[in-house]
Amino acid sequence: MKKAKPAPTKSAARKPARKAAAPSAPAAKKVRKAPAKKSVRVPRPADPQRELVEKVRGILDAKKGENIVVLHVADVSSITDYMILCSGLNIPHLRALADEVARQLRLHEPPLACHRRAGSAQSEWFVLDYVDFVVHLFTPQMRAYYAIEQLWKDAPVVS
Repeated sequence: MKKAKPAPTKSAARKPARKAAAPSAPAAKKVRKAPAKKSVRVPRPADPQRELVEKVRGILDAKKGENIVVLHVADVSSITDYMILCSGLNIPHLRALADEVARQLRLHEPPLACHRRAGSAQSEWFVLDYVDFVVHLFTPQMRAYYAIEQLWKDAPVVS
């Protein structure tokens, strides 16, 4: 014989039956957003070519180079970005200036090698081409004769 089910009690009758929920995506958690930070103006990194040009200017000045002028020719010429002009007292002084610039830039991190070096004692003009900048070393007489500053007068002088 089958046993009869007990009659539901009053408390059980009042509770609605739970329905099985269909599987759904997990409930999205509320994410607290961090307060917005104030925008801070970050200084732009310095021009690495300009830093090298300033280093070369310092090297020439330390070796007693005279009348050092830096021209920013990037807007005027596609050959290079900067030209560094310097006068030396005599041929041995010019040679010492050129050798010191080449030596110091080889010791720079990362090392820089001169792309092309031109000039001789007879010409009284040495040129060191580092692609991004070119160093011109003259005797005062040759500098006045060639007047490179006049040739590139449209280029601003870097102070």
